[in-house]
Amino acid sequence: MEVQVNHNYTEAEALEKMKTFLGKLKEEYSDKVDNINENWEGNSGSYSCNFSGMKLEGNIKVTDGKVVVNGKIPFFAMPFSSVIESTIKNEIDKVLK
Repeated sequence: MEVQVNHNYTEAEALEKMKTFLGKLKEEYSDKVDNINENWEGNSGSYSCNFSGMKLEGNIKVTDGKVVVNGKIPFFAMPFSSVIESTIKNEIDKVLK
């Protein structure tokens, strides 16, 4: 899965906003998200979490004008991949406003 979101911030501004992304997901979806781990190095980060019992993991890259999230979706969740991608895109849009 790959989700790309365009933004109008500098890389540094977008990076600061994205560093709050997983925490905001936990706040908004506290009944569905747990075991969040993230690690940032420069403008790239790796993440893992459980979402509704599914383990999600991947990478986030922030650049001038774009955020790209790559992730692995468990095989059994593939029928829901479009919903997962849409949710991630919508949540990133909220963070970058």
